[in-house]
Amino acid sequence: MFGQQFLKILVLTAGIIALASGFQLIFASPNEPLTSKPELSVKEKQKAFNKICGAIASSDYFSGAVLVADNSQVIYRKAFGLANREWAIPNSIETKFRLASVSKQFCSLITMQLIQDGKLRLDDSITSHLPAYRQDTGERITIHHLLAHQSGIPDFTGSFNYRNTTARLLFEKDDFIKRFCSGDLTHRPGELYNYCNAGYVILGRIIEKVTKKSYEQNIVDRITQPLGMTNTGYDNPHNVLAKRASGYTHGPFRFQNSPYIEMDPAPGAAGALYSTIDDLFVWDCALTSNKLLKKNLRDLMFTPNTSVSESQAAGGRQHSSYGYGWRIYNVVHPTTKEKTLVINHGGAISGFRALVSRIPSKSAFIALLCNQGDPPGSNAVWLALNRMHTEIIHVVTDQPYKIPQSPPRSQDQRLYQLVCSKGVDAAISWFEEKGKKNPWGGSFVNVADELSRSGKLEEAIGLFEFDILQTPNKVWLYRKLADTCIQAGQLEKAANIVDQALAIKPDDERLINLRNEVDASLLTQATQR
Repeated sequence: MFGQQFLKILVLTAGIIALASGFQLIFASPNEPLTSKPELSVKEKQKAFNKICGAIASSDYFSGAVLVADNSQVIYRKAFGLANREWAIPNSIETKFRLASVSKQFCSLITMQLIQDGKLRLDDSITSHLPAYRQDTGERITIHHLLAHQSGIPDFTGSFNYRNTTARLLFEKDDFIKRFCSGDLTHRPGELYNYCNAGYVILGRIIEKVTKKSYEQNIVDRITQPLGMTNTGYDNPHNVLAKRASGYTHGPFRFQNSPYIEMDPAPGAAGALYSTIDDLFVWDCALTSNKLLKKNLRDLMFTPNTSVSESQAAGGRQHSSYGYGWRIYNVVHPTTKEKTLVINHGGAISGFRALVSRIPSKSAFIALLCNQGDPPGSNAVWLALNRMHTEIIHVVTDQPYKIPQSPPRSQDQRLYQLVCSKGVDAAISWFEEKGKKNPWGGSFVNVADELSRSGKLEEAIGLFEFDILQTPNKVWLYRKLADTCIQAGQLEKAANIVDQALAIKPDDERLINLRNEVDASLLTQATQR
């Protein structure tokens, strides 16, 4: 869902430019075609976009929709992949995707509207509008700090087991803020930049208090209805929503349905919206006019907060500057050294990735909406999306661009394919020659688990047995092997494996219970004979 996760792995939010040099490590190849022709025609740009997006989509690292506008005109709109994999329903330009942290720019605009109306001030404290918030910190944190991620409030998305537990629970907004957005400060307000979803949750609640309307209704009244954004709204999973994309996890072996993360009633303002590529273009057009907000306040949204230097970014990581709900950075032409300002934001939530960018000097806009996410511990989909984004920007800004190649297969993928095509012995031989061992043992666990799920039990058993030979003291490997043997109906072998593990750790309760289960199954089997 949230931007903190993206900052940690550069998987939830807008830390895009910091990864630019790393994209090529994953996707680039010395043999990739390089195009350096300046001032491409519209048709040439369209062909380039097709090649760039098609290359990523064909590698299964992008499923979604893309829109590119140049000189205030849409010159490229195309959908890739499937909106629903169970029914093989393709994505279209009308498909609705979750925006995740891209939603923050909408919260920022409503906040600035209330400042324009005289109902809020940038130097207002949290407690001036939420008096129940803890006084010792709330009276020091201002609207500005919340907008610019300078509050010092710890972000709840980095808390233990947030995705698996907390994100599954429904909280009323005030209760959510009290429990997850009121922690002890990590630094003095205004001292450091630290991406914080909690700040935008608080902003959303302040908006409700000031307007005496729900945040969802503010979105409707202040943005989507005036602009005619009929395909944008506050995501509620209980509502039937036409052309809503399903979210998927891009695993090493197959796609999986991603677990849904609730955003309603909290923490909505941080990432609860859905939209389409066309509606986002309407949104961008409004940001170039005075329809929603006066120019001086719009400019303030896109002004870097220079009080926080790049070297002061949280975790020692260098980041581009942050305005209010937008990240601001420059791309530099490799030959002319000309700088081009880019204003953007990314979003990540379970099963979805989103990225929008504005290039004011080109009157250009880019929207990338994707209905697949990374599995835990991986950022391959984010890297692919950002590589696509980088190369599109290169085309728009008349820079040399490359057609991405598919990323190399992971070790797990290689091993799985070898087992399926040539057998267990071939996979083990490759591993012994070229493979990389896991320091904690169990180098074949993921592959063996997938083989087991696919019904290839004998192959899974073979890999587990090899892992145990390499790391004979890893009791959990014995449990996995025994479980697989049970699935294969090899009960006596399972019993023997459990006994070996008990010799290592005789007081392991799970092993004892497993041995009892095997004994019961053996007794049932003998009775049936």
